[in-house]
This record gives sequence, structure tokens and C-alpha cells, in this order.
Amino acid sequence: MPYYYKREIPDLNGTGERQYRYELRSEGVSDLRQLAERVVRYYRSLTVGEVMGIVARVVEEMAHEMADGRSVTIDGLGSFAPSLGVEHRRRHYDVEDAAGHESNARSVCVRGVNFRASSDIVMRVDDLCQGHLHREEGGPVTLRQSSLHRDERLRLALQHIREHGFLRLAEYAQLVNVSRTVASQQLRDFTTDRSVPIRSQGRGPSKVWVEEKA
Repeated sequence: MPYYYKREIPDLNGTGERQYRYELRSEGVSDLRQLAERVVRYYRSLTVGEVMGIVARVVEEMAHEMADGRSVTIDGLGSFAPSLGVEHRRRHYDVEDAAGHESNARSVCVRGVNFRASSDIVMRVDDLCQGHLHREEGGPVTLRQSSLHRDERLRLALQHIREHGFLRLAEYAQLVNVSRTVASQQLRDFTTDRSVPIRSQGRGPSKVWVEEKA
């Protein structure tokens, strides 16, 4: 039985009024094996292993198609397209070539895959939920603020970047124990402060934060 709750969202327009949106409560994650077990109920000539193998092969072929510069559309499911970003990668050169190159060069790479759901699957999920959605007890979920001081949050962010090369939104939110909305606000505060050596790269799901070298 799916439950939903009311979550507070930031007042981006500065109206002073609290704004909310509705979200489904997560009931866990279904993996490929669980989906395959559901499929074989209708196609008894197939085994769970065969269904899992077919899906794995489809995923691999999708990766090849996107690596060739094409987006992938699956009727009834949606469209997939790679998104690019920049990261720092250490490159190694021969001694005679090293003088002409920086050891830490910026490299363009695939940072994520954007997915746009088909209207068919959205409508199907909505049909299945009709009459079964229930409001979770309790008041609206408010924005979770961090108990850490700004300097401590900045230290943790820089430490993560120096250890891993970059920082993602979800990683920062987990580091300082805040919601993704609050994490986005705090990272924006860092990047607009010129005294803080943190800058953002990429857009959307591929957006990361890196340390700005002097």
C-alpha cells in the first residue's frame, strides 16, 4: 500500500510563504531478480536467469548505442541520453613530452545518463495507484538543517574533494546530514563566495563540485 507525505520546499521566489510538494514514501528497492520473477509468471517458457540475461544484454547494447552518440528510446518506458562533465585526471607522459603538458589535466567524460520517462509508464503507474494512495500520518516534513557550523561543512567538503577528486550533491548531503534541497543551497553559498576554493562543473545529474586551484 503506497503512502505519500507533504514535504516543505525552499521559497525560491522570496514570497515568505511556505511551499510544499507531495512525495511517495519509499517502500524499498526492487532489483532485477525480483522483476524477472514477476515476468516468468506470465512467460513460463522463460527462466529467471534467462530474463536477467536478456535485460543485462539490452543494458550493454544501450551503452554501446549511447557511446556511439545516439540516445536510446524504449517504447512504453522512456528515453536515455548520456550527459557530459569534466573531471581532473592525472595523465602520464614520456619524460621528453612532460614539459609541454600539465600533469593534472581536465578531461571531458560521461558523468551520467539522463532519463525521461514515457507518458505511457507514468499513466500506467497512476492507474495502478488510483484508490490506493494514503496520506502518511503526521504533519509536513520540514527542511532538515545541518547542526554543523559552516566552517566544519566546508572542511568536510574540501576533504572529500581532495580524496576523491570531486563531490556530488548526494555525497555532500550525506556528509553533513541534510536534505538534498538544503545541500544544494549550501553548495551554492560556497561557490558564490570567492574566498572559498570550490566551484561547480556540469549541469543537472552530472553536476559536481571541485576544488579551484590557485
